[in-house]
Amino acid sequence: MLTPNQKKYLLTIPEDKVAVIKPFDPKVRDAADKITQRIKNESPDLEVVFGGASALGIAGQNDIDLNVSSSLEFFNSELPILRRLFGKPSISSQKLVKWEFKQDGFDVELYLSDRSSASLQEQIKTYELLRDNPAYQKEYEQIKLACNGLPFREYMRRKYEFFNKILQV
Repeated sequence: MLTPNQKKYLLTIPEDKVAVIKPFDPKVRDAADKITQRIKNESPDLEVVFGGASALGIAGQNDIDLNVSSSLEFFNSELPILRRLFGKPSISSQKLVKWEFKQDGFDVELYLSDRSSASLQEQIKTYELLRDNPAYQKEYEQIKLACNGLPFREYMRRKYEFFNKILQV
């Protein structure tokens, strides 16, 4: 089962986009650490969360998913710091800002997110469940590997179904 928001997101994915799953490359963690360190050098108090398959050390897109979690009251003071470091965001709203760029050849999605948002809390919980349960982690990696070459919508649908399953345990 998918949530209404998940269904809505799937419709935004281009029909011709294909999932490309690669073996885990440990260099992706070094690249994520560089970005995190840049942020911490500018603002040591910012909380930076590295998630996704790369953070887990499993096969995936070998991309970097980073969330700078903040309270909405500090968005206006933190946003200029991140803009100075990473340029103009690709998406900007009052509760979510997104940058897309490359670091050492790896695709990066960096978000400034409201730490109290239900979606961020769900992402963190999902990551923690995967991180702390080797059986879930293995099953998740198998789902990813089985999706290599499939339409990206199908890949995301299968990921969402798996996430929803483990979140209900």
